[in-house]
Amino acid sequence: MAVTFGDLRVADVSGMIAAAIAVVQIFIPLALPLVLLGVLRDEHTGATTVSAVSWSVIGRSLHGSRWPTLLASDSASIRGVPWQVVFITRMKTIFALLTAIAAVVTPLGLYQAIVEDNEWTENVSFHYIKDPSEFGWGTPLRVNLPWSRLCESFVPVKCPNSFSNITNWHNETGDYARIYSEDSHVPQYVIDAFQSGLDNTEDSVSSIFDIQSRSYSWELIDDDPEATMPDNGQPYPVSKFRMISSNIPADEYLVVEGLVVDMKNGGVGFRNHSAPPWTPYGSTWSEDLLFIEPESRCVDTNLTLDFSRPKHASEGDSSGVAHVMLTDRGGFTNLDQSYSRHPIKNISQREPHLWDRAYEAAWINNALSMVFMNVTNPRNTTDAGSSAFTYLNSHVGKQFPLSRNDTLDTRRVGPNAIFISSKYGGYLEGLDWKFEELNLSNPVYENPFNVSSRNFSDAGYLCSHTDAPVDFGNPNNFAAACGLVYGVPRRIDSNSSQIVFEPGSNWSVPLYSCIMTVKATIKRVTFRFNGSDDLSGLKVTEINNKVYPNEESKPFWGIESSDNEMLYDFNPLWGLVSSPDQGNISLYTLRQESLYLPGFESGLEFSSIGGQENLPGIHFYSDALANVFMISDGNWGNTAIPDYTGIKNQGIYRRWQKLSGTAEGTAKILNLIWTDLSSNAVVGTRGLHGTRLQGYSSSIVSEPSSKTPAVKFMQRRVRYHWAYAIPALIVLALTAVIALATLFFTLMGRVNVTRLRQYLNKTSQGRILTTYLYGPRSETVARGPPTPQKRKRGATRRWVENMGRNPVTVAEGENDLLVIDGPRAAQARPLLEENQQKGAAMSHDHED
Repeated sequence: MAVTFGDLRVADVSGMIAAAIAVVQIFIPLALPLVLLGVLRDEHTGATTVSAVSWSVIGRSLHGSRWPTLLASDSASIRGVPWQVVFITRMKTIFALLTAIAAVVTPLGLYQAIVEDNEWTENVSFHYIKDPSEFGWGTPLRVNLPWSRLCESFVPVKCPNSFSNITNWHNETGDYARIYSEDSHVPQYVIDAFQSGLDNTEDSVSSIFDIQSRSYSWELIDDDPEATMPDNGQPYPVSKFRMISSNIPADEYLVVEGLVVDMKNGGVGFRNHSAPPWTPYGSTWSEDLLFIEPESRCVDTNLTLDFSRPKHASEGDSSGVAHVMLTDRGGFTNLDQSYSRHPIKNISQREPHLWDRAYEAAWINNALSMVFMNVTNPRNTTDAGSSAFTYLNSHVGKQFPLSRNDTLDTRRVGPNAIFISSKYGGYLEGLDWKFEELNLSNPVYENPFNVSSRNFSDAGYLCSHTDAPVDFGNPNNFAAACGLVYGVPRRIDSNSSQIVFEPGSNWSVPLYSCIMTVKATIKRVTFRFNGSDDLSGLKVTEINNKVYPNEESKPFWGIESSDNEMLYDFNPLWGLVSSPDQGNISLYTLRQESLYLPGFESGLEFSSIGGQENLPGIHFYSDALANVFMISDGNWGNTAIPDYTGIKNQGIYRRWQKLSGTAEGTAKILNLIWTDLSSNAVVGTRGLHGTRLQGYSSSIVSEPSSKTPAVKFMQRRVRYHWAYAIPALIVLALTAVIALATLFFTLMGRVNVTRLRQYLNKTSQGRILTTYLYGPRSETVARGPPTPQKRKRGATRRWVENMGRNPVTVAEGENDLLVIDGPRAAQARPLLEENQQKGAAMSHDHED
């Protein structure tokens, strides 16, 4: 990938500048000695004559450069040199190299970041922020929208704590009601009771009466003038469902109008979105929010539906599959024959036994399938001495056909979809004349023990545990839905693509028994507000379960109870309450971290037609449960919800294919579908800006209170990646060692200016040359008589005046020796004369 100047950071440019400076620092010390050599002139004999002090300066320039090391000259030799001297001189080169590397690498670690300020800001005013997405403009405005509640199954009944006047009775001919008046209004004292617990929470926590339908309308039930109509025939609000957008492809936390949506794990948090004052770099804070989240468990039945793709268009059925088989992957052969079919007891809020219930349904599904296909026998209930499983006509890998002449009579399998059904054993429909009481002339199975769809329905009833017609509203009768999940097919005949359906390819569909329920809880949510001053600038960075220091600090939940009405007639109210005593309202109460929500899976689909009341907090979660277990081809004709099978969306299909490979992943699929449906069904209306109404402008600002969360405003700061500092840290460590060594020798008296000056003089090349030439007279012999003033000057200046200006000639002699000459030098050799004689001799030899 090409990198342009626009891709460079400040740190990159700083590193490039440092690299250029390092190159210059290396080049100049190498180049200047070469320039110096260029200005020095050698005589015709190869000798060079300059003043003695010039030889010291030239030596300093040449030997202080890198050339001695590169050319391995005398001053870079290690032979015959004490190791201490070698080590210290080598350290100089290594230190210079490390310094150059550090100069280039160190700036690369610099970067600018937007970080939290160290201080929390208290008493910050929050303001409403509008959602500019389709969820914002798809959510209608609402002003003082009242609640409405009507209770009935086959006939109207009086809701708990209602002002209606209805008399009900039952006889052998049916259920009857006499309506004197029917009032849809929810009394204010009921609303107050289920909001009383909010006094012990942060302002951001919602109640059941802060949950509204995202879509609503006003309705009249009956235009018959003789009919007794609710509210004396006045229009009243009802909840509706209209899909706005699907968030299934998103694997993140989302914020939409009125909700925090957890598309990672599943769940919706209720919040009418607001934010602190906008700043250039943003802000962050945390809030407690009421969340309603699904909880699912799945059990692998160890059965698969296997099929192949037709080789020719004329083969197979209309869905594009052929040779459909039910394969025993251990679900028949290894079935626990001692498992009891008695319902699981002691199901409660604290022990919901979700996995056990899903397993029980899977066991019933597998056992009845075996009996249906005569793989084994059931116990004869009329014979006390009989027993089940006296024979087993199966083994791991055995396949049982599920189609008649490759024509599939059930739509539970397809090449490119996931199917979720509340029906156990649905893959056996249409394979005999008894299962669905069909008149088939050529059944695939004889079904000798007369297994019917009603037998399979026991699996769902025992799993969900709630029998709505006879169960009353209490904490242990919480909403649950069960069913079979037919996973996304996976190719089993090769490692070829899992999304290309080649003719003749073989595929396998896993079968899972799943249970799903819903619970309310309080979660701690961390927000970051940055960018635009609307909802697009609000992000959720963390969602965590709230931690409670002790049992007394946990939420206190209340559930509406009724001694007369069953769950089939009404869903109970629930919420946070301050105490068990709420006047004349009868309550069940619990103190615990979360509450499995009461009710039952009604089997009602979300519909754009709408319901008959406006109290979504007691209905939407169970209606969403029902819709999840109706996800099949075409969603059973329900056009109000999108296609979740993956048939029409490759992205959804691939995500489901990855997740449905395990029981845990399949449970997550159920949670995500429930969350997506719920985010389109409801909206939260409680916010920190002080309003409970949806769709207000940003001019609405709260007055801060002691419950308003503290905010950290973000600041721009310079930060550093410490890995880039390693060369600099090494240089720093070496510098510290050298500094300590210098301090040590100074304190020991072995290092001082006088001694350093002595060694500088001892190693001065000019002094050495004049000492060699003039011996002990080198400090006193001069061209003219010395004066007292000159003797009083510094040693270097005195030496320059006395001897340093004398010309000295140096040339290379034989055997790597130097030939040195100077005027009036007692120890000088006849340099020029010897060189001339040497030159003449060479000329003579050449002539010979």
